[in-house]
Amino acid sequence: MHATLSIGVALRRSLVLTGALSLLAVLMCTTPGIAQSPTIVRGQATSVSLKTTPKRDRSRPYTFTSTGRVVPPATYCAPNTNPIPGAGNCVPIICPPGVTDIRYCILPARDRICSGTVTVRFQKRGTTISSRNVFLRSDCTYRSRVTFRTRLPTRRGVLSVRARFQGNAILQPRSSSTRTVRAG
Repeated sequence: MHATLSIGVALRRSLVLTGALSLLAVLMCTTPGIAQSPTIVRGQATSVSLKTTPKRDRSRPYTFTSTGRVVPPATYCAPNTNPIPGAGNCVPIICPPGVTDIRYCILPARDRICSGTVTVRFQKRGTTISSRNVFLRSDCTYRSRVTFRTRLPTRRGVLSVRARFQGNAILQPRSSSTRTVRAG
């Protein structure tokens, strides 16, 4: 009975040690400055959408709500390959050097892929009149609300709106197309 107990304890210790060693190997691969650390190239978001409502606000204070979504690549990269923007873009995965089996790699979770900030910028004739940073939600959407209360002429008329995803550890920065709204 005592011998079986010792074998069980020894087996548990070896499993803990094996788990700790594989974690150490992954940390060595992902920690900068340690030998054989791979260069991880970030993927690129497929698109960044932007919708600003209302298209025209006639009464002061002028309030606009901007919403949108950052669309990440649909697939994960193969082990030890980097994403190629424009041709087979994918979400990079972290693997120890020489590993070709995806079971030993770390796949970034959705909450890591959909993290970071989005800057929503309102401009009039190239001059920025409002710039707001909002956090990207876990479903890759964002929402920003801006109100112009002053009577300055720069806050009225046709305004250009653009959203820029600032990027994160997995995805590169990317901008939306420019939209126009009218205040007044």
